[in-house]
Formats: sequence, structure tokens, C-alpha cells
Amino acid sequence: MIRFEQVSVSYDGAGAPALRGVDLTVPEGELCLLVGPSGAGKSTLLGTVSGLVPHFTGGTLHGRVTVAGRDTRTHRPRELADVVGTVGQDPLAHFVTDTVEDELAYGMESLGLAPGVMRRRVEETLDLLGLAALRDRPIATLSGGQQQRVAIGSVLTTHPRVLVLDEPTSALDPGAAEEVLAVLQRLVHDLGTTVLMAEHRLERVVQYADQVLLLPAPGAAPVLGDPAALMAVSPVQPPVVALGRLAGWSPPPLSVRDARRRAAPLRERLAQLAPPAGPDPAGAPAPAGRPPPRAAPASRAVPRAPPPVAPPR
Repeated sequence: MIRFEQVSVSYDGAGAPALRGVDLTVPEGELCLLVGPSGAGKSTLLGTVSGLVPHFTGGTLHGRVTVAGRDTRTHRPRELADVVGTVGQDPLAHFVTDTVEDELAYGMESLGLAPGVMRRRVEETLDLLGLAALRDRPIATLSGGQQQRVAIGSVLTTHPRVLVLDEPTSALDPGAAEEVLAVLQRLVHDLGTTVLMAEHRLERVVQYADQVLLLPAPGAAPVLGDPAALMAVSPVQPPVVALGRLAGWSPPPLSVRDARRRAAPLRERLAQLAPPAGPDPAGAPAPAGRPPPRAAPASRAVPRAPPPVAPPR
């Protein structure tokens, strides 16, 4: 679906290329997570897929990037809009209308689709993303998770085959992030959409990834492969993977659930290393099942009644 052929990107005045040696294929209908330290070129790589690099960002693109057979160097973003949908970190920067329904229809209006087609696709997208109850709501009154779902829906109505997301959950609370990730899984599993996303909060996403695309360092050639295998060598990783490395688990767990399953032997080892409990400073504990003896109350002298006095004769 997405093919990189010896791709590199360089910008004027930069001492080294922002991206170098990208030669791989992202499979169709999978969620591919882009991972790497800051400055490794993640946003640049995403931009080459959507056509923003080099058409809007400038710079020089060497090699070839094709999406569904279209060369992004010769096709501008507008000419890729029916194939590639792009959603950024800030959904408010993405919106151009005021209400949910109008925003979902805007992209199709730009492509000149027939009104009947637009109406059908809007209804399908509202149902798919759980937005039917919000169709008339002003976008500014929605929560962060709802706004991100609308942003995704606004590009889905054009029926793209590829969805490119740049840190879609980094600015969301855990509940809103779960809403967005549930939508992405539905797109991948039910519609066969290819999702390529970069995310800073790896602990939220890595367990759902089918593939990981690792950019190990700025200018280094990326590697595409199994999530667990690449997390074992990645310079950035979620806390649960760091725990797995520390415990010597290979491959490391990708979720708390996986870590809990594999932690039983570790708990046994830690129990053996724990020092034995010392004696109770107040005395030995009472035997199990028997209450401790009660102390006898202190004895007190009981006063006696005085002897009777004989009456005088």
C-alpha cells in the first residue's frame, strides 16, 4: 500500500538529512506504529506519505514514495485526498466549519462529489464513529476525544485507503484516548484501512500495533518489523517494556496484562529473596486459632464488717 524506495529528505541549511535510507513497504490493512526519539524524522516521514513533504514544507525529496500507486512527489496533497487522509495532534487546527455534520461533508464538497453520495457517506461515518447524537452540535462544545473523532471522520468521508496520524492521542486524557484508539481499531479490522501513526504515549498504542516502524536515531535507516522484537531494541519504550527488559523477559511484554501473566515466576523469586520476619518485640505471637491468654485481675482486700457490740446491762 505504501512503498518507500531509497527515500531521503534534506532541508536547506541543515547539516544532515532529516530522513535517510528508507526502503520498505507498509502492508495494506494494518496499523503501523512509527517509533523513534525526538528529531529522528517521524513527522517528516509522515509528510512524505501525505504529500506535505516537499510540496508545503520545502526541502528536497530523493527517491520515491508511492501510495496506492501514486507518486507523492508528482501528486500534490489535494490530488491524494481520496487516497490519503491526514489527522494531526490538534483537531481544532484541522476544522474549517462550525458543526459536526458540516465538517464531515466539507472534504467531499471540495472533491465535487454528488449530493446523494455525500449524504450517504455522512450517515455511514456518523454511525461508524458513534457521532450520530452529535451531528448538530457545535464543534467547539465537544470534548477532546469527540473532536478527534470528528477530525478522523472528516477525512474518512472521502474513503481514503490510508490514514496518517501524527500523535493523535498525546493531548487527550486516558478516556478520550481510548475512544480514538477504538475507532482506529475498527477502521483497521472492519474496513481494512491502512493506518500509519506516530505517537508519543507509546503505552497507549503499542499493544494494538500490527507492525512497528522504528527510526532508531536521526539520519539512521528505519526498520519495519514485529512490535515486541523492535521494542526490545528501541531507544524509546513504554514503562511496561522497560520493566520487561529489567526482568530479563524476551520478548518484552507490550501491555500490563501481558506483564501480569509473566510476573508469577518473578514474584516467587522475590519472595525467596525477602528476609524472614523477625520476632514480635512484645513477645511470641499466640498460636493460630487460639486467643491470647488474658491477664488475671489484680487482687484487692475486701473489708470485713466490725463485730457486733453487746448492749449495756
